[in-house]
Amino acid sequence: MKINRDSLLVKIIFYNNIAIIITSLAVALITTFITYEDMESRLVDMSREKIYIVEKAYNNYLTSVREDINKISREDDFVRLKQNNSSYKILSYILKNELVKGNFQKYYKIEIAILDDQGKILGFTGDKNVFDRGLNISKKDLAGLDTKENYIIRKEEKAYSRIIYSYKNNITKRKEYIIASIPFEINILQYIKQYIELGSSDKIFAFIGDSYVTGDFEENLDKEIISEKNLETLKANKYKYYYSKKKIGEVPYYLGVLSLKDYHENNVGCFGVAISREKLFTTKFIIGLFITIIVITLVMLSTTIFARMLQKLLWPLKNITESAERISEGNYSTRIKLEDTNGEIKTLAIAIKRMLRKLEDNQRTLKQRNKKLKENLRKMNTIEQLILEVQTEEDVTKIVQKVMTAFISELGLGFSRGMFFRYSRERDALIGEQAKINSHILEIDNDILKEKKGGFKFQIKELEEIIQLIKIPFSDDNIISSALKNREIKYYNSKGYKYNLGNDLFNSLGLNNFLIFPVYNIDYYTGVMVFDYYIKEKEISEEDIELLKLLLMNISIKFRSKVEEEEKIELERNITISKVAERFLNNREEALNKLLKILENTKNKDYNNITENIKEIEGRVEQMKQINKILMEYSNPSDREKIEEVNIEHLIPEVISEFKASLPKDNKVLISSFISYTGDILGNDKRLRRVFMELLKNAYDAVLANNKVIKKIDVVVIRDKHSNKLKIDIKDNGIGMSQEKLDLVFQPFITYKKDAPGLGLPLVKRVIKDCKGVVKIYSTPQVGTTVKITLNILKEEN
Repeated sequence: MKINRDSLLVKIIFYNNIAIIITSLAVALITTFITYEDMESRLVDMSREKIYIVEKAYNNYLTSVREDINKISREDDFVRLKQNNSSYKILSYILKNELVKGNFQKYYKIEIAILDDQGKILGFTGDKNVFDRGLNISKKDLAGLDTKENYIIRKEEKAYSRIIYSYKNNITKRKEYIIASIPFEINILQYIKQYIELGSSDKIFAFIGDSYVTGDFEENLDKEIISEKNLETLKANKYKYYYSKKKIGEVPYYLGVLSLKDYHENNVGCFGVAISREKLFTTKFIIGLFITIIVITLVMLSTTIFARMLQKLLWPLKNITESAERISEGNYSTRIKLEDTNGEIKTLAIAIKRMLRKLEDNQRTLKQRNKKLKENLRKMNTIEQLILEVQTEEDVTKIVQKVMTAFISELGLGFSRGMFFRYSRERDALIGEQAKINSHILEIDNDILKEKKGGFKFQIKELEEIIQLIKIPFSDDNIISSALKNREIKYYNSKGYKYNLGNDLFNSLGLNNFLIFPVYNIDYYTGVMVFDYYIKEKEISEEDIELLKLLLMNISIKFRSKVEEEEKIELERNITISKVAERFLNNREEALNKLLKILENTKNKDYNNITENIKEIEGRVEQMKQINKILMEYSNPSDREKIEEVNIEHLIPEVISEFKASLPKDNKVLISSFISYTGDILGNDKRLRRVFMELLKNAYDAVLANNKVIKKIDVVVIRDKHSNKLKIDIKDNGIGMSQEKLDLVFQPFITYKKDAPGLGLPLVKRVIKDCKGVVKIYSTPQVGTTVKITLNILKEEN
């Protein structure tokens, strides 16, 4: 059986192997680290041990010298010479010669001095500078030396190891001292090195003061061996021993240093042992390589063995997995084998079998639910489409027809039949008006009758004729009228004959699983639609009713909005007519009163002032003609849709000139213009002239009404830099307007001037809008008003 790369078996083996490898590596690293640390610790311990042995070897060296001096000084010949009062100097030389003869390499540089109990040197060998100044040692120092037996002394750049041997002179009965002074040189180090058994790569060295004096290192490496800071520490008498890792001449060492003190406990130098770490690195590498090889070998063996064991153990799980995969692909006839399985895997297999049975049951349930879901989605789409159509349709009859069509369509809600009963106010009853049959029912009606599944021919074929014969009283006794009165949808998943439908003929139509859908407005009833499933075995659900409630709400809102809109339009029409009638009738009433007065005066042959009265009537008539003209232009302009090229550079100056010509000769209003655009715009020349003339007239009247000395009107025409628009500003310093007046400035028939129709600014707004432009007015009381107009500049492509 082939194993997939992403199978659980492979993953378990893989992750287990990873765990083994990680664990092995961790153990190997820890073991290596512990081993390395142990090796380092051993090297440190070796360095400490060696420096302790160095101190012991040095002391043994001095002890052996002392023993040799003691031995020679007790020999008969030497005793006899002392008794014969031989010269102390001779005795010193004899003692030195005897020592040299015994061990030349050890004593060839030794110097001997004999002192009395006062510290006076009685005799000595070699250079007198080897011993203390004046060839004497103070009695105080001698008393201190008497307890030491050996010490170190530094003379200039050299150091000497001194051994003190005291004895009693039998002749003088006084205590005398023999002091042996041995230079601190390589011979002492060689003795110590042999004694402590250093390796071939290990080193020994000695410092006197700050200077390297002897040892296995080259002299130029003294600064690398011990730094000045370490020497100062040793001099400060803080430590007797000092340890550190050092790299000396590119070779790593571990140093152990022993501080050397004189008899005053002052530091005079130091011994040092350098244990080489080169072999340590090699040893570490070999051990690391050895551990790595062992770990790799163990990992390979353990992963291979475990993989085989795990593969055999989990092989049934592989079979179960493949069976589960086939089940997931829809193959529910899969059979799961339980051979050679036990424990958790057998339990898993049994659980999968149970799951398989549940999956089969769930699949059947899901199919039913999916079918129901598709049906609900179809219904939701139908209702959504109906809501959109209701919002765009104005005719109530057509709305009813669309609803009925959608309800009885197999692509819609799928009802078998639909019937509409219109409410009649005159008869106070629901009158059957129309019926619709599902096309699917019409196709199988013969099969229905043949198989005797229920139903009669007249319930399908003659349904539309029968519906028109049905009249249902509008009362609470029947469920049809009750649904409309209560403005609620009612549904019944049972036969219709069980309920009072309000008409026996209606009861005979064989309603089955039906619902009642009322159609109404706020103040009046429209009618009722009844839908049923006839012989279908389908039921009406709560979800269906919730969707239909949404549709019913939208239909009601549509009808209510339509009524409100009609009432609003009617109200506005009445208000407008009232304003027009009031304004025009007042003007005509004044003119008629003047005319009656003239006729009365003529009748009474009173001809005084008749000429002035006639002129006044002529002015009234002319004013009424002008108002009529404005009203006609506002209500139905003949050239409203005419858009043409207009040269604004010529139009504005011509309008200003024409307006100035109409002003009185004593005009004190300054009218200025600034035009920076010479091209054409889109508009209507005649109507735009009327607009600018109206705006100039309003500005002129506002300026005359103020008390300012300077009265001016400015007209500015510029092109907008950021868009293909023309900006026209008409600004005056007149009386201005309050915000309340400004809000109503474009409302028709609203004016604050006597004998004005109130259509000037509304006409301006309409003309600018027809020219695809925008007009806005900004005003401040007692400051002035600015009218801003934006028009489109003509392009070649336009």
